[in-house]
Amino acid sequence: MEQKQTESAISVRKTDGAARYLPCVDRLETNAEFYEAVSENDEEVRVICCGERTVGLAIVSGGGEEGYLYVYVFPEYRNNGFGCAAVKCAEQEIFSPELKKIYASYRADNEAARRFAEKCGYPKKYSSSHMAYHGERFALAELPIRQYQDGDYAQAFALSAEAFHKMRLETGCFPDSVPGEPSDEGRRSWAETAEERYVYEAGGELVGYAHLDGSELDSVSIKISRQGEGFGKNFVRFLVNRIMEKEQDDPTLWCVNGNDKARRLYDSLGFQEDGCEAFAIKSDFADGCPTASGPDPEGR
Repeated sequence: MEQKQTESAISVRKTDGAARYLPCVDRLETNAEFYEAVSENDEEVRVICCGERTVGLAIVSGGGEEGYLYVYVFPEYRNNGFGCAAVKCAEQEIFSPELKKIYASYRADNEAARRFAEKCGYPKKYSSSHMAYHGERFALAELPIRQYQDGDYAQAFALSAEAFHKMRLETGCFPDSVPGEPSDEGRRSWAETAEERYVYEAGGELVGYAHLDGSELDSVSIKISRQGEGFGKNFVRFLVNRIMEKEQDDPTLWCVNGNDKARRLYDSLGFQEDGCEAFAIKSDFADGCPTASGPDPEGR
């Protein structure tokens, strides 16, 4: 009965003033993206309310097949069931008939956050290190790297999908991985953001593809048959230089733990780890809304 009363009292609401709650957030136990989103009053930030009292914050986003959820209950309000109730409210907002996965994340060194995620039905899938480059621009000769064009889509998508599929299998964290499939929607999206994308040519073929999201190297991939020839190192150097020409922030990237070849490359170029994030996934939606499938996380 007490749990039901807690759930009915909790709501997750939109807000345009999340930043005023920053003094209630322990910076050492949250991830950088959450803290930044709250600081900037991002539209995906919600307040967690118990009646009219704000007891925490959340990031809630979703659309189509995937969603993302991050729940933070202020320390003084913990151990009252507010967190689990907030997760259920947020899942209701994310849910759609097309939904296949909801991702959640937390600092990999936060054991309490791991237990909370598992309690709410989000088992850890993998962890990834956030890395930043604080050095100078690289001295580079002219390279056959150019802006992506729509006609590159088939080759660029295929090499990237195959390279990331191989990487996922090698880490051991994604045994069910399959190569991504091209789509008309994906092609349109790439065309609309062509200025953020680059291809690397050699010997009359595309050997590399990359996407830059602001100051982040969002994806860098080298054709499997051409890996080990030095293209990756030169491509990353080029991309770092391009970011430093266009952006004020230092270049950053995420490296999945277990992707040892990429990690050695980034280390050799001077990237430094500044955080490690664990990513968890809920994907059992057979009975409709995620809160209706599986046992109650409280075990009652």
